[in-house]
Amino acid sequence: MNDLVHRVISGYHVAVRLLRHEVLDATPAQWRLAADTLARLYFPPKDLVVRSWNWHGMTTECVSRKGGRTDAPPIVWIHGGGFAFCSPRTHRAAAGALAAITGREIWLPDYPLAPEHPFPSAHRALDRIPVEEPLDIVGDSAGGNLALAWALRRQNSDRLALLSPWVDLRVDGASSAINIAEHSAFDREDLREYASLYLGGEAATNPECSPVLASSASLATLGKVYIESASNELLNADAQLLASKLKAAGVALSTHEEPKAHHGWQLLPDILPEAKQSAERLGQFLA
Repeated sequence: MNDLVHRVISGYHVAVRLLRHEVLDATPAQWRLAADTLARLYFPPKDLVVRSWNWHGMTTECVSRKGGRTDAPPIVWIHGGGFAFCSPRTHRAAAGALAAITGREIWLPDYPLAPEHPFPSAHRALDRIPVEEPLDIVGDSAGGNLALAWALRRQNSDRLALLSPWVDLRVDGASSAINIAEHSAFDREDLREYASLYLGGEAATNPECSPVLASSASLATLGKVYIESASNELLNADAQLLASKLKAAGVALSTHEEPKAHHGWQLLPDILPEAKQSAERLGQFLA
């Protein structure tokens, strides 16, 4: 990563944590608004096509590129954001990069967010999608949790690409036991806070909430899985634990560990070379 960009992003993360904890004490709804407002600064390429519609009860954004394939099934991307914020708009740049590489449409469902809609609201919304054939599903961070849990419920050999997935919501889990200040605008206390908001009283040991705890037999129903994370980010422990569980279950698995990157780096393909490379790896996996 370019050293100047690295310092800028690290400084931004420090400032965000300071504002959140010491100054603003902002609510999830306020951070949701801030994330969407920041995403509006994205200047899309001229050939980017965005449309939205109601997909079985969820407003869903379709991102594609002009001249893309019309005969290929879509890729479904479950966006991250701590179960409480972010949206299809915040993930439009990453989806656009993947659409350019694959020639396929990327569908981003706007699932219900916590704390207004805690577990299992997002599960119920996804379960209303009556697609019986195997899907290609991408999920980042908390979206990786929802993508994996959804595929496990479907038991339909879905192919999964999980980017820095947050799949262990236990407060004593490995990711909650460490605290890497540079990696993210969020720290371990935020993990615990947002897990609590999402769980709404449900036990974190429920495999529906922490899908890394799913049985080997359940994991074996998955198709091929790709896991990507950075060695220095908070959720790397989740990625490593999930990879070991999938290997033990006999799932066809490929992984990539970035030496050093910020959590969510994949969402900035127009700024970070690592993000563009991530999109290319995703494209190869989903070819």
